[in-house]
Amino acid sequence: MGDNKTLFRKCVQYPIKIVLITLLTLNCCTTVIEEPGKDDLSVFPEEPKEPRKPAEINWAGKPVEMSVSADGRRLITGGNNFTGLYDSATIRTLNLTFKQPDYWSIMQSNYSTNTDLAATLVVDGKTYENVGVMFKGETSHREVYRNSKKLSFNISMRYIPTNQKLMGYRTLNLNNAFQDPSFLREVFYLHQIRKHVPAAKSNFVQLFINGENWGLYPNVQQLNKDFLDEWFFSDDGGNWRAEGISSGGVPVPGGGGGWGNGKSGLNYLGDNVALYQSNYTLKSSDIDDHWERLAAACKSLNTTPASLMTEEIPRYFDIDRVLWFLACEIAFSDDDSYVFKGQQDYYIYYEPEPQRITPIEFDGNSVMKMNNAGWSPFLNENKVNYPLSNKLLAVPQYRQRYLAHLRTIINELFDIASANRIIDNYKSQIDALVESDPKKLYGYNQFINEIGVLKNFISTRRNNLLSNPEVAQKSPEIIEVDYRNTDGVAWVPPVPNSEVIVTAKIAASTGINRVNLYYSASLVGNFSIIQMSDEGKYSDGVSGDGIYGAKLPGHPGGTYVRFYIEAVSDNAHLSVSYYPPGAEHDVFFFQVKSE
Repeated sequence: MGDNKTLFRKCVQYPIKIVLITLLTLNCCTTVIEEPGKDDLSVFPEEPKEPRKPAEINWAGKPVEMSVSADGRRLITGGNNFTGLYDSATIRTLNLTFKQPDYWSIMQSNYSTNTDLAATLVVDGKTYENVGVMFKGETSHREVYRNSKKLSFNISMRYIPTNQKLMGYRTLNLNNAFQDPSFLREVFYLHQIRKHVPAAKSNFVQLFINGENWGLYPNVQQLNKDFLDEWFFSDDGGNWRAEGISSGGVPVPGGGGGWGNGKSGLNYLGDNVALYQSNYTLKSSDIDDHWERLAAACKSLNTTPASLMTEEIPRYFDIDRVLWFLACEIAFSDDDSYVFKGQQDYYIYYEPEPQRITPIEFDGNSVMKMNNAGWSPFLNENKVNYPLSNKLLAVPQYRQRYLAHLRTIINELFDIASANRIIDNYKSQIDALVESDPKKLYGYNQFINEIGVLKNFISTRRNNLLSNPEVAQKSPEIIEVDYRNTDGVAWVPPVPNSEVIVTAKIAASTGINRVNLYYSASLVGNFSIIQMSDEGKYSDGVSGDGIYGAKLPGHPGGTYVRFYIEAVSDNAHLSVSYYPPGAEHDVFFFQVKSE
């Protein structure tokens, strides 16, 4: 369906489009968008591109989410503060105006066909003509529209072919906080996990429609090319939404909580790409073999023998980001998620430069419910229709990496004092607007009580996870890391083609099995591994002193080298820790001096 729409766009000439769409805006205007949020396929798509190789990636093209630490030693992706539309300290007012007096009934009629209705939007005194507005959501619409007008909205700034954007963004999602009296769940969740995984920006807005106050809305970023540009070196790859299309979104017995039908959970359906086209919705792509890439990745994940997993699967998946993704969904008990449903409520991006797939979090309004606070840290790992969990967590090396990431999330994001402070700050920001919201789905007292529920979840979930014997395993403490050039000077980049000595001071109550140095001579892609030694060979003191060393090979001038440390405990589980703890999206780096 999505590919047919793309073909249609290619066949229709620009002037004809303008005439047709302009005529249609006189009433309930129909666009070529298939459904809410599917405006990612460009109105005038580019021809397929040949993806750049990792070695061709340069500093100028790095994504905006990638930044350098204050000391200049670490390259960090995620967790940045931002201004503009999604500034968390600002609640903007959005004013929508429809020309049709019966606009509400028109929009309800349009809901089943995912059809926009033209409106005028005013934000911060600036007017945006001919934006497209439609209702969005499934359960949040179906369960609400009969009794309330507090529905969720999708706003397309590029409804008529134009480059119009709102503060740099082409699409807005205003969510009605269905089943969330706190209004906070999705905004708080996304704020927390953006430190470790690609996740949408979010904040709050106040909405007015034809001059009437529609109240407070969580404003959540669309996972389109605007989003991809912020997190990846290009937005050219295949971007899909997993939606369980074949089953119509109906829970299937035998999965987790009745979900998991084995269709759109990165399951292998065969080599025929048509089987994937009926289970995933393509949102955008500027490469011509996106479906083949998706099918190949699914085949590899589901059919590779266990003995070859660590060699084969990294060719198709960004394993580290996958494990962080699973850990975030598990930690916050996200039941609109891959780990629970398997078949929907997540996105997939094929990153063309390293040729790897990354799953992306989507739909976080159902996180942090007390009835899910007892989830196992390995939910659905034994169910074959959840291959990211079933296949990867069965690999000892990946299981221990996942557990290390889960411990980092517990230590950082489930720090009770810090989490409660963030929740209180959000609560203070929106309190008066919630109380005065004339269309809110839940009473003000429910809002106050739900704030307490969120805080209770943080402490309960933390304790529950730490009580798991695998999570509770001790891992080594990496105390200090540095690198030295051939002159023996720490943290000073080397000259071209000269070796670098990396050292790490490690302590472990259960002993140390081994220490690994991961490195890459590119800003993106997989890492190579060197085992470090504590034998006094590499400026690491004397043998057995707990200081490990290894040599990094020399590289040409201008090369960016990333590296991080993995320490493996000598316990029965071989539990691991990383330094920096956020590896592989938070790593040490240097640039080799120019010739």
